[in-house]
Amino acid sequence: MDRVSVLFAAPGEVTVVREAIPDPRPGEVLVQSVASAISAGTELLFLRGQVPPGTAVDSTIQALDGSVAFPLRYGYACVGRVTAAGAPADAGWIGRNVFAFHPHTSHFTAPVSQLVPVPDGLDLRRAALLPNMETAVNFVMDGRPVIGERVAVVGLGVVGLLTTALLARFPLAELVAVDPLPQRRALAPALGAHRAFAPDDLDDPASYDLVYEVSGAPAALNTALAL
Repeated sequence: MDRVSVLFAAPGEVTVVREAIPDPRPGEVLVQSVASAISAGTELLFLRGQVPPGTAVDSTIQALDGSVAFPLRYGYACVGRVTAAGAPADAGWIGRNVFAFHPHTSHFTAPVSQLVPVPDGLDLRRAALLPNMETAVNFVMDGRPVIGERVAVVGLGVVGLLTTALLARFPLAELVAVDPLPQRRALAPALGAHRAFAPDDLDDPASYDLVYEVSGAPAALNTALAL
């Protein structure tokens, strides 16, 4: 049986490769993937070749250690089930659901120190959003929302919606979500936003105490600065 992996073969070119499933070494386990989330913004930069060659991918993530050079394996939000261990001491991991910062692939080996156990009962597809939620938590902590503030979130992709959901837990005077796409705006109230607007429909610009711009689009940054 082979594993299948996603490979960025060249700028703008994605392929799927088949190769032998690796055996775990002592201290490692073999994981069969269940879900692997796509980080649309970051991965598109790599896929389009917009990251300068030689740039370190992420030295803090062992599976991504290296520099940007095609062909490239990427992705960092993989959830799966441990199916084998490289040493008897790690056999207790077998059968457990885990998260790993690992590129898109059907099977992979990883040191047990690099795995995050997924709590029982948690949807594994939701567990794959861990890096996005980590980013949203950092945004909220950096912004330090204060009781009674008016807060706006500009950009309602995955990170923007998660940021909105976290901010909704604070006793804010108002939480407004902004995005040009109606299907995204429709999700925001269910996550706690008081109102959701298209950028051109904002009725009270320049009146917000705290604004998060999480789209990465230049036009959205202009909108955020106007708030």
